[in-house]
Amino acid sequence: MKSPNKIFILSPHIDDAAFGLALTISKCANNKIPVTIINCFTITKWTAIAVENKEINAVSLLRKNEDAAFYKTFNGNINIINLDLLDAPLRNGYIFQEQPFQPNELELIEELKTLLQKHVDGLLLCPLGIGNHIDHAICRWAVVKLYSEISVLFYEDLPYARRIKNQQILEHIHALEEELGVSFTNQTNGLLNCSVDKERAIRLYKSQMNDEIASEIIAHLNDLKGERIWGEQDVFEELKAILV
Repeated sequence: MKSPNKIFILSPHIDDAAFGLALTISKCANNKIPVTIINCFTITKWTAIAVENKEINAVSLLRKNEDAAFYKTFNGNINIINLDLLDAPLRNGYIFQEQPFQPNELELIEELKTLLQKHVDGLLLCPLGIGNHIDHAICRWAVVKLYSEISVLFYEDLPYARRIKNQQILEHIHALEEELGVSFTNQTNGLLNCSVDKERAIRLYKSQMNDEIASEIIAHLNDLKGERIWGEQDVFEELKAILV
């Protein structure tokens, strides 16, 4: 496995890395560890609130501007790659996966796998796919297909992880362990050595945020006393010198 001199975060949408890993990103940036967020489905017209212009170009630009504000939180110590893939509602017209992957989704998984092989040359943080969002599922499956080639840890999708019981999260983890033929442990990254206020950071994504979503994400943070990530012990050993 590769040395974690670089950290890559696979973010299905522009806000997911912030919702799940703002404190972890802060720790890496504070330790001068290069962090690259790979935003996947950035061609979109989806917002959680009403906006003046719901055209694809306008919403896509709005969301990228929110990402730029998040970027500035870390004084430019992170890099962002936008893959400009179509968001779920623009592809098949649905958001949540209620059926096996469709042919165009299988093609998208292969495309994403190829893009990750091109961009990732360090440790990758991938969403667990909690919540059944099709874009998160596509990201996870692309990484599952690459799992033997790269060092991977998994982060909890928010706010979805907050909306289920911890036992259901454990069941989700167990299914992934069986799928990969491995055994996972977990680590929770707390507030020590962080320079950001997570609520302030996630609220930069104004088009995706309301008080209910913010409270869910912060409640999950408070219950865990940090951000929980999952993976094999030897991959956590690679991170030990970084996330202290």
